[in-house]
Amino acid sequence: MSRSAEPSNAAAPQRRSEATGLVARIWRGQTRAAAAEEYTKYLYEEGVRAIARIPGNRGVQMLREVRNDVAEFEVLSYWDSVEAVKRFAGDDYEQVHHLPDDFKYMIGPGPTVQHYEVIVNEWPPR
Repeated sequence: MSRSAEPSNAAAPQRRSEATGLVARIWRGQTRAAAAEEYTKYLYEEGVRAIARIPGNRGVQMLREVRNDVAEFEVLSYWDSVEAVKRFAGDDYEQVHHLPDDFKYMIGPGPTVQHYEVIVNEWPPR
């Protein structure tokens, strides 16, 4: 019996239309490795927990990698719409939304933020 090289529709990922799609916001920043634990706690309490409570937020994740003298952080948050992102970041949502004490911790070129349309969402895995 031969198999087709084309995937079946049943195996195709679910795609959301632009009208119902999610927005992903990815924030990146760096601290000194020596401050990684302290900043992790601060970022969780002041950033992640606050984001999770905002109407229109669909989830948030905090990632960290410590290498040599630098700790790199990423916060991925998922939103119903750009309007929902603005509830957290304000009207100028494409700019970094600084937490009050970020200046005590941040090193390097400064935090960045990017936004993406989520076009495939297969979480939880099937």
